[in-house]
Amino acid sequence: MTRPWHLPTLSLAVLLLPLLACDPASGGQPQTDPPLPGATKSAKRGIAYGYHSAADLKALSPGMSWWYNWSPKPEDGAASVYASQAVTFVPMAWGGTPTADQLASEIPAGAQYLLGFNEPNFKSQANKTPRQAAALWPVLEEVARRKQLKLVSPAVNYCGDCVSEDGVTFTDPVAYLDAFFKACQGCQVDAIAVHWYACDLGALKWYVGLFKKYNKPLWLTEFACGDRPPNEITVEVQKKYMVDAITWMESEPGIERYAWFSGRNNEIPAINLLGASGELTELGRLYVTLAAGTSTQAP
Repeated sequence: MTRPWHLPTLSLAVLLLPLLACDPASGGQPQTDPPLPGATKSAKRGIAYGYHSAADLKALSPGMSWWYNWSPKPEDGAASVYASQAVTFVPMAWGGTPTADQLASEIPAGAQYLLGFNEPNFKSQANKTPRQAAALWPVLEEVARRKQLKLVSPAVNYCGDCVSEDGVTFTDPVAYLDAFFKACQGCQVDAIAVHWYACDLGALKWYVGLFKKYNKPLWLTEFACGDRPPNEITVEVQKKYMVDAITWMESEPGIERYAWFSGRNNEIPAINLLGASGELTELGRLYVTLAAGTSTQAP
């Protein structure tokens, strides 16, 4: 699915770019990589991507356990194979004003979680003030009750063109969540979702640390190296950041799940995990084969 998005930097400046997605099913015959020696499925590891072919999901499945696509239901290519590959789909209530009946009807059987609004502090994304998000949260709670789901908070990050309420412009993701929880006291929120595109482990640790005050499991639902000039972001740069970040996150008890962004995308250099249908890139093979740690959190 095509969606606008952002690249934060440590100075909190944000570059808003359109996501130009390609259709992996278009043209050519699916290609499948040979089995990956040493791949171990991680209970934490997933991917943020919405154009999987069946072959794509099979290629990634040895190393990851879940994915989401900014939608309440899986894309057609992945829908027929994900259960057999032991990869779970996590639905999302992206934005808008969904009804409980509408949302519940789209979520497939077997789902365990429901992701909340996508970057609601961004006007170019879900575009909801904290009180607006809180006012709609009972809809998500009703769906969670019907489908026996856990609820993950609105996914936040630093932004440039941000929503405002009561004289506050919510550039800061922590300020947004603070205001959301103030407006939604007693609401069901079982985990906190955040996004981050800095390129070094120290920045990631600092950012994750900001959200530990909520005393809930943390989901990093979008991450990659993206805040350097494009000519400085090479495959080797992405590989180093991926190894550093995942080695830490697999052993960090506060991180329950994480998802690389993305499968195929042309806006950030060298981030793609997928090439042709069912074919892993060099980065994709690394993502699948990096060691999985022992998590104390529920899968």
